[in-house]
Formats: sequence, C-alpha cells, structure tokens
Amino acid sequence: MSYACIGIAYPVFALLDQHTDGSIPSYKNGKVIQEAREVNVSKTYSDNPLYGDDVIQDDENGLTALAYDFESTGLTDEDRVLILGETANANTVTGGYWEGDNVTPWGGFGFIRRMRHGDGTKKYEAWIAVKIKFQETTQQTRTKEGNQISWGTPRLNGTAAALDVDGSGVNKFRLHETFSSMQAAKDWINNILNIATVTT
Repeated sequence: MSYACIGIAYPVFALLDQHTDGSIPSYKNGKVIQEAREVNVSKTYSDNPLYGDDVIQDDENGLTALAYDFESTGLTDEDRVLILGETANANTVTGGYWEGDNVTPWGGFGFIRRMRHGDGTKKYEAWIAVKIKFQETTQQTRTKEGNQISWGTPRLNGTAAALDVDGSGVNKFRLHETFSSMQAAKDWINNILNIATVTT
C-alpha cells in the first residue's frame, strides 16, 4: 500500500539557546515562519568503501551534511531578524532594519509533512533539524503584468550541523515522529522548539 507525501505545513524556527554534549539542545522562544510552500532537503554521505580481495569489505557511508532549500509564503521584518540575524537600525530617525556582514544565527527548524496511505488514511510527520542556519542567497522582484500577479515568495538556503545529543558517539542531524493528527504533530514541535501557542 502506498505511503506518499501530499503536502507541507507549519514551518517554525527557534534560536539555539544552549547545548551540552550528550543532551538535547534547548531553544529560545521560537516562531512560525508564515506558511510553508516547499522544503527540499539534500543529503551528503561519506561513501568511503574499504576494498579487499578486489571487492568492498566495508563502507563508512554515514550522513555528513544536510542542506535545506525552504520556500515560505513570505518573511516579515520580525522573521528576518529571527532567522537571518538582521538588526534594527540604531538611528531611530531613519528607522528600518540592516542586512550586514554578521553571521546568521544557529537555530532549530521544524515542519510537518502531510502523508497519505493508499487507503486514504492520513498521517503527519513532524521533522526537526536540531542545529541549522539559513541565508537568503537570492531575492527576486517582478512587476505585475495586467491582471496577473507574479507571486514573489522567498527562498532560504540552510546548512545543518550534527550534534551529540545522547552520548552514543553517533552525531545526530534531525529528529522526526509520526502522528495521527496535525495538532499532535504541532504540539510535539512546539514542545521541543519552545513555540508558544499564541504564535501558532
């Protein structure tokens, strides 16, 4: 029976607060980043085979990197401060926000995949990258042509890092869990990424 992804929802980001090796990280107050349109995750594996007698005897092929391509329905000024590290202009006469040469902040990023079994049953997969930072590498703005709006939605590129979360000697990139309801998946993400229900 099939089990396919049919949608995406609830993109959230929370600044990394602190992490001690062997434990789950803690996060500052997180925020829902508008609505999700698309999340693409690219995985890199070490793929380092050991040959003996002309054949592969062993292969160290662990996950070494995760890259995110995230598109949402928009980014407010507050979103940009949180996820991209932009800063408010100290000059209160002119106001505004600065893009600068500061590094973007580490945080936790979560979203929910809507899944469907072949019999019509729906499930909700909640995914969290425990340490990731994003950049806005391109920004496109187009004119309106007649009655047609060219929807301008931002895309962010993220790089995840692995953490020692349990002292097992195996560093972890992402945590995920499957639920029978959207609300249960949201509650799970909210608890880990410190999302107040008023922001959802």
